[in-house]
Amino acid sequence: MIPIIYHPRYNITVFGMERLHPFDGRKYRRIHDALMARGLREPSDFVRPKPIGRAELERVHTPDYLDSLRRSGVLAEILNVRLLARLPAWFTDWRVLAPMRYATGGTVLACRMALDSGLAINLAGGYHHAASDRGEGFCTYADIPIAAAALQAEGRVGRVLVVDLDAHQGNGIAATIRPWPWASILDVYEDDLYPNPKEPEDYPIPIAWDITGPEYLETVDVALANAIDAVRPDLVIYNAGSDPYVEDPLTNLGLSRNDLTDRDLMVATHVRERGIPLAMVLSGGYARESWRIHADGIEAILARFDRATSLPAVSEPSSP
Repeated sequence: MIPIIYHPRYNITVFGMERLHPFDGRKYRRIHDALMARGLREPSDFVRPKPIGRAELERVHTPDYLDSLRRSGVLAEILNVRLLARLPAWFTDWRVLAPMRYATGGTVLACRMALDSGLAINLAGGYHHAASDRGEGFCTYADIPIAAAALQAEGRVGRVLVVDLDAHQGNGIAATIRPWPWASILDVYEDDLYPNPKEPEDYPIPIAWDITGPEYLETVDVALANAIDAVRPDLVIYNAGSDPYVEDPLTNLGLSRNDLTDRDLMVATHVRERGIPLAMVLSGGYARESWRIHADGIEAILARFDRATSLPAVSEPSSP
């Protein structure tokens, strides 16, 4: 089976305070539960990661930045939840940063398992606004560069291609990997959104807010094929944001659930048909349907690349 990495600690809850931000901090559990409800996995099928450690974080992040996260006010700015500044640092580390360290560990594990099995999915991660010396946009740890740097240092990969299809530019990834000649990023993003100014990238594809679903899919199809042919990577890390969805409150794109399912399957098919290992992480998405969009995309990938399952389907959980 395709390895799916998940830990209950992924979910971010701060006694309801997390609802002050449109990001659903419990969507990881909803995706996990949906995959079981659809008969695609049993509880024992999920792989649990360990949290990333300080030494691994320092492979990419500066010690000063990591130390700054001990101050609740810094974290409140990164997450844009000002009330967090009033909480003690031990509490925000326990309820916010620890889940993100587990998710970062999950991204590293997904990349390792992708090299071994061809394809692996982390049900979290994709903190693409975090850079080596800063966090922003609800992103504290640069999980994708951390994973890429670890594998490159171990000699397991020569070239890595990041494919970022979140609606926002992956400015943190771009800034972090720019000095690395062995790492590249293909980034398809809505041009008029945060961040501004944009970071220089290897293969930037800015798109207009009124692009249609078929136009978007064709754009991704062509850009992905060209980038893979140019980079010839040993590993592709796919940042599968759900925020191009038409009902997402923080973007203006008009893609349907079916468009995003087709997009995820397209990426997996492009990469795997070339025999390249693929690690998928989930990134942003702020609509109430975000968890369901991710579950749809993962289901389509499993249907194409997973072994058949015989588990009985039951009623899918609903969002609150």
